[in-house]
Amino acid sequence: MNPTGYYINGKSLTNLSLGCMRFPSVESAIETISAGVESGVVYLDTSPAYLYRSEEENCETWVGEGIKGYRKQIILSAKSAVGGWGQESGYNPAKGYSITTADQVYKQIDQSLTRLQTDYLDCYHLWAVHTPETFDEALKPGGWVEGALKAKDDGLFISLGITGHAGSEEIIRWINSELFDVITIPFNILDNSRIPAIKHAYEKSIPVLAMNPLAGGLLASSSSVLSSELDELGVESAYDMALRYCTSFPGVSALSGMTSKDEVNENVRVINKPTWTELQAKSVKEVLFSLLGSSQYICTTCKYCLPCPQGIWIPEVLKLRNYFSVLKMDSARKLYLSRSKNDDRFRAQNCVKCGACESRCPNGLPVSTLMEEVSEVF
Repeated sequence: MNPTGYYINGKSLTNLSLGCMRFPSVESAIETISAGVESGVVYLDTSPAYLYRSEEENCETWVGEGIKGYRKQIILSAKSAVGGWGQESGYNPAKGYSITTADQVYKQIDQSLTRLQTDYLDCYHLWAVHTPETFDEALKPGGWVEGALKAKDDGLFISLGITGHAGSEEIIRWINSELFDVITIPFNILDNSRIPAIKHAYEKSIPVLAMNPLAGGLLASSSSVLSSELDELGVESAYDMALRYCTSFPGVSALSGMTSKDEVNENVRVINKPTWTELQAKSVKEVLFSLLGSSQYICTTCKYCLPCPQGIWIPEVLKLRNYFSVLKMDSARKLYLSRSKNDDRFRAQNCVKCGACESRCPNGLPVSTLMEEVSEVF
């Protein structure tokens, strides 16, 4: 596995990292983490809200079990947020949402240490910074940043990071604040609007963790629309294309939500291929866009939109829309029709356009409009 050229707490950051929000079980977490670390994955991204079922069953406790025996080898990251995406009316320590004071963030970090069964974190992120207002809120005296810096001074973590779905201009503002040692942002071949920010981070010697390198799993799917053209480019699959595109940018590590040993092995196999030049990456992107047309409005299935007041399983419905509208997979339309006959959760027509999901979506998707599209097209 290739190094990015950056170090966090003296550990070399490689170009493939592990996002820990999609494990189906603690056994999956243990298997995936072990396979990843043994293959050269170093960075693990966690959150108190991911996979939350109870204080004992959540992402952090599962990862805490998975990293036993590997703690000195890994870069362990956690995070918390000043916002709650419309889901929280006040501070929620269980999930790390809606922090308003320095004391709250300090306690939140301490809780993550307990759940992860460690006495320090390599990295701690200001989470869900999707707007300038959220960043400004975190900077207020007595607020998130003040509490995090005190925790850093006290040795609870080493490097301060920031993550969110803001645009390039706002991300460059984060970088220029000189508060942060690492940034985590969405980036993939279908959503490359943040290239200016990535290049600015490189100029400032700040590593970038690329969220959603496979566009929420969309580019892990096979598509006859792509296969012949990709063959001519010497690219074996959309999966291959997506990971290699991400890591063709200096200083970028692809943060992939792997959930099994097999997925780790496949990612590692692809990531170990020769790195593309910027010109090669640009050429592949141009071919992809000529085939697919506009890739606007791609759901990454993060599930932040849930719960829907009408009980619609929004991420699953929009995932099928991704497959049909972007990858031209007619099988997705047939699957939707089959499921919607027997399962109310798949009935996009039940959407009443209340907007609850749209206030939570970090990608700013017009969910109610997309539900209407699914109802009409499918």
